[in-house]
Amino acid sequence: MTSILKSTVVALAAMTTTMTTAASAESYNANHFFAERHSMVRGPYVEFAKKVAEETNGEIDFTVFSAGSLLPPASSLQGVRDGVAQVTYHAGTYTPSELPIDNLIGNMAFYNTDPLVMAFASTEFGLTNAEQQAEWKANGVVYGGGYSTSEYFMQCNTPIRTLEDMQGKRLRMAGGAWSRFAEFAGAVPVSIPSSEMYTGLDAGSLDCAVAAADALDSFSLKDVVTDMNTLAIGNYYAGFEWGYNVPFWQSITPENRRVLFNEMAYYLGEHRIAFDKDVEEAVQSAKDGGMTVVDPDETLTNALAEFVVADEATLISTAKERGVADPEAILTAFKAIIDKWDGLLADVDTTDVDALAALARSEIYDKIDETTYGVN
Repeated sequence: MTSILKSTVVALAAMTTTMTTAASAESYNANHFFAERHSMVRGPYVEFAKKVAEETNGEIDFTVFSAGSLLPPASSLQGVRDGVAQVTYHAGTYTPSELPIDNLIGNMAFYNTDPLVMAFASTEFGLTNAEQQAEWKANGVVYGGGYSTSEYFMQCNTPIRTLEDMQGKRLRMAGGAWSRFAEFAGAVPVSIPSSEMYTGLDAGSLDCAVAAADALDSFSLKDVVTDMNTLAIGNYYAGFEWGYNVPFWQSITPENRRVLFNEMAYYLGEHRIAFDKDVEEAVQSAKDGGMTVVDPDETLTNALAEFVVADEATLISTAKERGVADPEAILTAFKAIIDKWDGLLADVDTTDVDALAALARSEIYDKIDETTYGVN
């Protein structure tokens, strides 16, 4: 065989190998119902997908669908179970009957309102608590990791300064404990998706949207909000930032599961830093446009404190009605994890993504066995 012929054969063989490898790589669906510009999508989904593809040599290639283009909010749990998406974000309050334990801990949003603490604590709980793990499994999802919004504030088209100002006001709430607080304070809770907050405020069917303040930009609320009260009405972390389809998870190699663990650890911290930065920029932009920002007066802070104490009994009774056997024990376990993370994060630079990722790996993800998690 001539040297030219040999070279041709080798080149053809290499081309065939490359084509075979490319053909064997599969593209998977990643779903989020927030827009791509949102901090919970930009890093944890768009960048995450790119890094996962790189680290797995293209064996896991996610196509990111945002803004509900693949699955609407209420269908994300069913969609990942049925394989419409291989990974998805899910807001737990859309499925209280299917996820009673998740909703129990998700309604503990007033126990500690530090978003970073709650993102890390809810992630550890979701990955390690036996009862919660059984709930994920029963719903056909492999839990990957959590998140937390920034603190929820009242963003209004009318001034809210005191508890009296809240009487009869129509407040968009995230359901659950948030709605109960509105009623406790004499307001009227309105349960609508975040995508409808702008329309409600603009049309006058809402007086306030209670949400993280990045919504001033990400949902354009600065165009219809004139006043914001900084009473910290909890923060939202129910459900999961990454929930995986079971057949998908079990089909990938343990090495690739470890890649996913490492990247989730990184973006658990990254999205929190990005989220708070977005809040800061959105609030400043809205203030520059004329929005008034006020701190809560004593009547509001006292009302919230009274509600937090009174509502735990409601959390427990509601969980029991939904079939949770021992909600008191679950809340005790979750509080212990929250308190643990309150201490751990006090000793780390919370503006350093790499430091947060290292802590998430050492305290959570490195303790999980990628050969058995989600498989057995």
